[in-house]
Amino acid sequence: MESSLIRVLIMLYIFLAIPIAAAAESPEQSISFSDGAKAYAYGHCGDSDLCAAVDFPSGDHLAIYSEGAARCQPYLLHFVRTNSTTTVYEYSRAINHTPVSNMSCGRSLDTQMVMDHGLIHMTVNENTDGTLSIVFSLTKQGEDRENAYGNQKG
Repeated sequence: MESSLIRVLIMLYIFLAIPIAAAAESPEQSISFSDGAKAYAYGHCGDSDLCAAVDFPSGDHLAIYSEGAARCQPYLLHFVRTNSTTTVYEYSRAINHTPVSNMSCGRSLDTQMVMDHGLIHMTVNENTDGTLSIVFSLTKQGEDRENAYGNQKG
């Protein structure tokens, strides 16, 4: 009886937990850059998690990770661009945060970064569960370019 229960629990784990974990690793969004690069964003990234990635036609890869946040400090994103096994560059950037005061640690603010020569916004915000979320969207300039390009094609 105990052996059967263990088998049932193992089967439940295999059929329920593993697909959920695999789904969590899939990007929630993708967008194309003007040069053909593909960007992918994840809706919930915790400390050391991959938050977004960009694959460039040249073979370069840009990975954006969450470095987390110390108490009363802003979250940091770590950007690493590689080509094969070589690091092209890397740097960290804090997301916007209200000032710390005697009464409060402050809070994270939505932060927009402009990419793809001003055509794409990368917006970072803090989810209610303490993870970060990244969303890519076209800027006004990007929308105008896409509309013009779409009108030329049609």
